[in-house]
Amino acid sequence: MPFWLWPHVLSLEAPLVAVLWLLGISRLDHLQIMPGVVPGLGFSVWFIYLADRVLDTFGVPESALSLRHRFYRRWRWALVFIVMPAVAVYLAWLGLWVVPARLLTNSVLQLFPIGVYLILYSVASSQVRLRLLQAGLVLLLFAINALPFQENLKLVLSLIIAGAAVLLMTLRLHEQIERFFRKEVAAGILFALGCTTWSRFHDFGSTSVESWAAVLLLALLFTCNLALITAREAGPRADLRAHGTLISSLVIVAFTLIAVPLGYVPANLLPLSSAVAVGLLGLKILWFNRQRLSAEAFRVWADVVVALPALATLVWPTSSAGGSAPCCM
Repeated sequence: MPFWLWPHVLSLEAPLVAVLWLLGISRLDHLQIMPGVVPGLGFSVWFIYLADRVLDTFGVPESALSLRHRFYRRWRWALVFIVMPAVAVYLAWLGLWVVPARLLTNSVLQLFPIGVYLILYSVASSQVRLRLLQAGLVLLLFAINALPFQENLKLVLSLIIAGAAVLLMTLRLHEQIERFFRKEVAAGILFALGCTTWSRFHDFGSTSVESWAAVLLLALLFTCNLALITAREAGPRADLRAHGTLISSLVIVAFTLIAVPLGYVPANLLPLSSAVAVGLLGLKILWFNRQRLSAEAFRVWADVVVALPALATLVWPTSSAGGSAPCCM
């Protein structure tokens, strides 16, 4: 196996992309990043990708698995019993003793949709899905009540999660979500939420919609990345839908760029909109040349194209007016 495939096989590209966008957005917003935030995001994304890859290997013949999934099938028990518990312990230490309590709360709130995503899109058996939903509900409720949250917050979170789980299981909403909500869209939104957790933490309690606009812009980029990768691996029948997703995203971002000078969109969204536009154009160029690349090489280049605009925001000169926003505890 060529050396350039190892980051992909080990699922290291996703944490790298997430961290680069976290750093880039923080620099554009002039936010200081406190200790624990960068490794917390990186290891959280890695843990989720490890779980996704391991779950993908169950109930599927080895001959039908991709190169990366064959790797995870071979090493899944070492990952499940050694690597993933070690990462979970480290993340728990960061959450309980390093990062602010409110940031921990924001992160915990994202566990439920992430868990639902993993169960819906990574588990083949419907019976196993139902059992995992039930077990995940119990574990999540236990975790919420064990964490140092206020009692009223614990009650509200427990009621929301329990109610959502009941709806998923009794009304079989999970089947409808899986049918009409494509995996790459769900993953793109969750990835964008993770990359913007720190900026939304700073905007907590404000009436600004800029942080949510950033979530939307990044979700478009990440969804296109995943849609094109999926289409390249699936074959010609998926090409039209993936390309349509890319064109639609380009149109939305183009309208955003036009709306900035007209005053309809805040001016401080211009750098992020431009970076996302560059990433989408890069994906468009890569898609045009997809037949020249293997499926593995296409995936690697698609992740590189998404990471480069974030890297550019770290080296591109920005206005320092107003200084860096202090870290609110």
